[in-house]
Amino acid sequence: MQFLSQRSQYAISAIIVLAREPMGKAIPASELAKPLNCPAAYLSQSLAKLVPKGIIDTKRGQYGGVYLLKKPSEITIYEVVETLDGTDFFDKCFLGIAECGEIEPCPFHAIWKDEKDKIKKWMKETTFSNVKNSMTDTWFDLRLKFEGKYS
Repeated sequence: MQFLSQRSQYAISAIIVLAREPMGKAIPASELAKPLNCPAAYLSQSLAKLVPKGIIDTKRGQYGGVYLLKKPSEITIYEVVETLDGTDFFDKCFLGIAECGEIEPCPFHAIWKDEKDKIKKWMKETTFSNVKNSMTDTWFDLRLKFEGKYS
């Protein structure tokens, strides 16, 4: 079972990078995509879904790209995942049984419901500011640091 889609994983990583930059500083998706080893067009499409939510915006031109509209402390992991993946993860049975519910629960129903609720609560409480503050520079440099005129 995959918890997050590849789309959400890439977007979360890109927002982690943007959260370390000064507010309003735009970085091209092509630059953000390099350390993630993902196609720039795919990352651009994913990030574009966050624009209507007011999470990020874009600038055109030589120094254009994507930038955070909200402060990292105002963006939750849940908000990004819900926008890109929806809430299916929180609504589905652990075994994928469509009829599973309170009336006809599967053997995992009660346990899985509690665990999903904990995960959802954690995602709603965790902001990108929390992530930024808990991440070491070494971890960031090894996994997400990008090179170029934008760094």
